[in-house]
Amino acid sequence: MKRIALFFAIAMAAISCAPEEVITPELTVLTDAGDLVMTPAEGKLQIEFTTNVDWTAKVIEPEGTEPWCVLTPSKGKAGDNVMELLCIENKGTDNRTAKVVIKAMDLTQEVEVTQLQKDVLVLTAEREYDIPYQGQNLDFKVTHNLDLKVTSDVDWITEVKSKGLHEDTFTFAVAPNAGAARTGKITFSADPFKEEIVVRQDAWVLEFNIDPAEDKIFDPAGGEYKMTVASNVDYYVNMQENDWLTMTVSGDEYTFTAIPNDGMKARETEVRISPKSAKYVEYSKVVKMSQKSAGAKLEVSELDKRVTCLAQSFDLTVDSNVEFEMAYKKYVDGEYVDLDAADKWISHTVSGNTYTFTVTENPEWTERSLVLLFTPKDAAYSDMITEVVVRQYGHAFLMWSQQIAAIEGYDPAQKLRLAAYDGKILLANTTKVFMIDPATGAVVSTVQMPAGVAAHSLMVDDAGNLLIAADGTVDQEIVLYHVADPMNPAPEVVLTYNTGNYYGSITGNFRVKGNIKDDAVITAVISDGQDGENIEDGAVLIWEVVDGVCGEWNWTNVPYTAWDVASLCCYPAGSSLSDGLFYIGYGGDYNLYYTSSVVKNPVRAEVAEGEAPHYVQSTSWTMSYVTGSTWQENYNCISTAEWKGNSYAAILQGCHFNYDDAGLVLLNVNDPAAASYVYNYECTSDVVRDDAWANLWWNGTGIFSDILLVPTEDALLMVGADSNYGTFTCLAIM
Repeated sequence: MKRIALFFAIAMAAISCAPEEVITPELTVLTDAGDLVMTPAEGKLQIEFTTNVDWTAKVIEPEGTEPWCVLTPSKGKAGDNVMELLCIENKGTDNRTAKVVIKAMDLTQEVEVTQLQKDVLVLTAEREYDIPYQGQNLDFKVTHNLDLKVTSDVDWITEVKSKGLHEDTFTFAVAPNAGAARTGKITFSADPFKEEIVVRQDAWVLEFNIDPAEDKIFDPAGGEYKMTVASNVDYYVNMQENDWLTMTVSGDEYTFTAIPNDGMKARETEVRISPKSAKYVEYSKVVKMSQKSAGAKLEVSELDKRVTCLAQSFDLTVDSNVEFEMAYKKYVDGEYVDLDAADKWISHTVSGNTYTFTVTENPEWTERSLVLLFTPKDAAYSDMITEVVVRQYGHAFLMWSQQIAAIEGYDPAQKLRLAAYDGKILLANTTKVFMIDPATGAVVSTVQMPAGVAAHSLMVDDAGNLLIAADGTVDQEIVLYHVADPMNPAPEVVLTYNTGNYYGSITGNFRVKGNIKDDAVITAVISDGQDGENIEDGAVLIWEVVDGVCGEWNWTNVPYTAWDVASLCCYPAGSSLSDGLFYIGYGGDYNLYYTSSVVKNPVRAEVAEGEAPHYVQSTSWTMSYVTGSTWQENYNCISTAEWKGNSYAAILQGCHFNYDDAGLVLLNVNDPAAASYVYNYECTSDVVRDDAWANLWWNGTGIFSDILLVPTEDALLMVGADSNYGTFTCLAIM
């Protein structure tokens, strides 16, 4: 016995010294969740699972509830296992749940068990369905413990019986609809419960699509062309009788095969695709099938040639194997007419098959055009006459125009301002700034202004510094900010001003010229202002920036004023106050004024009783340009630019009333005191003037507008926007 004990001790020691195997627990519940729902009656259900280690299990019921289920067994060994859960009868009116928690070492799985209320009908489905006219099947899962009755109140919704389906899964077929829209109901009922599903089906819609539907031109060598017709009505495809094109049909695909054309003439035929019913005849389509001639050819490299307003040359290549002649023509009453000597602004030379055309500069602001007509000398080839239209832009041409209200997020009741920044046009709308592609007018991005910052005034100085300011009412502090990055606005203060310094109903409409980091002039206008003695209505505020330092505010008198800064504008003529100021507004004589001698803070004269108040010395303004406007037009913006050795200014004749229109006016200001007219673009064709448009003015659209000149290498862009009129326009000046 002692020897046996010794052997056992040695064996145990050997075992204890062996490395302990690490077991990773595995636990998989095999019972489907749908099988863990019990009826209200007393009963049992089984939970099947597998594990590779010993396990324990327990039931956890919601706190405060009476126990209603017992688990057997509650522990076991590794392998395939089955637990049985005994549930007593549910006499309540609510479903109840419990959790069976299975633990295998440190691995835990929870299984939720549900016992339904005593009487239950549960429909797992939406309560309303919208079905296309083509029809479809609907599947519904129903959980119940009652005698179930399923009905449909219409004959176009029918139950589909299928042996493969679970007894509680119902499938209904919604038949195709050949008429008007319709509605039906599917009812699941088991006293006292009822569930209804509303099925709405769209009305029948004609489908008649041809792909492709374009005319087809075959090469002389021939070839195939396939066309597919998708239709839910009967149709026919008829081809005109011909001897070169055949048609084969495979279902709804039509293949047209052209044999080689060895003749000297092009040929064509027509294919008509049409619904058979006469009431759908408007959906018919005629496709032209043509084939080029192999023997005769007359082709020009471009058929629509567009050139700038400047004098220049261009080449056209003619590929032809027939004799032809070229003539200059124009259209008169739908016919070709020879050019008069005065109309011939184009000439040419010929080298081989290359025609080199030379055009003179177009002196007009509008486009001009003519036709180059290449005509075979043999009348047998008259079908090969080729027309080339040459269009020469005028010195001003429309790049794009759009209705400003169509810009998503634009508010016509908010003020607007324009500026050019980093190759984009900025359209400020008080709380946001739209970045616009100048080539297309499309919105590239939208920048929201920081909280508390209103972009009533938005400007970019000559060095590219972006400035933003809000307008101010009586006794209000306004701030002019510099924004280094418009995509991430972090405003820096350039200047502050309290409107109580010079009384006015509104102060704002800031403008800048020069470089605020070097030398610049900043202006703002005061509407309905008074200096305290009723001498002057309105004023211009002036800040001079010298060596990057903004000086104190000053003011000077104006030729006339208006009740709102949205109807006034003062624009610096240069980076120094000695360059002068431009001024225009809604009021007075509505004309553009200029001064080269600005008197800062005019001094009032001492006057005797009854004598009209006046200044000892004040700024004298010169009428630079007569607009010819009356009280109908609103002027509130000026823009200047240097381009190709000339100085230009632009003003916008704003739409003050709903029966007025807007116009972009370009002036030459080489002599700023005597501006000369250059061009006027009337925006009458840029908006749809209907009743809705006419009511905009009465609905709160503001008298907000702005104009902007943007010099580029190729053109001077003139951009104008007017909220009242509703237009946003870009012109190229050459």
